[in-house]
Amino acid sequence: MKDQVATVVSTHFIAKETAEMELELAEGIDPLPGQFAHIAVRGAFLRRPISIAGYDTEGRRLRLIVQRVGRGTQTLTEMQPGETIQILAPLGNPFPLEMPDEALSEGSAWLVGGGIGVAPLLYLAELLAKRRERSRGLASFVGFRDESLAFGVNELERYGAIELTIGGFVTDPLLKALERDRPSVIYACGPTALLRRLQEICRERGLRAFASLEEHMGCGIGACLVCSCKLRTQSDYEYKRVCYDGPVFDLSEVLFE
Repeated sequence: MKDQVATVVSTHFIAKETAEMELELAEGIDPLPGQFAHIAVRGAFLRRPISIAGYDTEGRRLRLIVQRVGRGTQTLTEMQPGETIQILAPLGNPFPLEMPDEALSEGSAWLVGGGIGVAPLLYLAELLAKRRERSRGLASFVGFRDESLAFGVNELERYGAIELTIGGFVTDPLLKALERDRPSVIYACGPTALLRRLQEICRERGLRAFASLEEHMGCGIGACLVCSCKLRTQSDYEYKRVCYDGPVFDLSEVLFE
């Protein structure tokens, strides 16, 4: 990871309260889907963790999708081209793209996302489409509270089949799809309610899933313990730090409160 200066190339809204930012980094990085950037926001004490939604190696261009939920994220969405910010990236453990099990490596992958949780799945879909030439296919199941909040739908359509849910449960079309087919692995990101229900579905059907957890973070490097979560162990449970040990975990091991 590198703490460095980034220059804003562009900022524009792609949905209600949701903006896409493109930053040019002073030095190149090598981010993977599921990792995040920790951004120092003018006037804010704590940095803001933002999922990485894409990266152009040649231009050192980092793509972020920011949901405006408070003063800090509002400041980010209002930044103009040419302004600079301090950014620490990439942080966290990514979605596993290469898995030792041949069936997982060569089989189909389904992406499940809700709300702003769709953001890291855009980068994941892009890299999976490039790396999984022998894959049987990529499918996405994404949902938003209402149509004005939706983003990334056309982008995901370029990589495979997609089911869009507005104002309902994204797991409903997922369950229908599971009546016809079965993915080798599921990657997910979204609110806790979605991940909890997805965990139940995967447990009932013996499906492998990895999820990026959404938690409030303080330091972003595992020192403050603000973003602790519970993971199942063989005998009981243990606490892990979402920013440092995650944010991506094997969904079967997560214990939701």
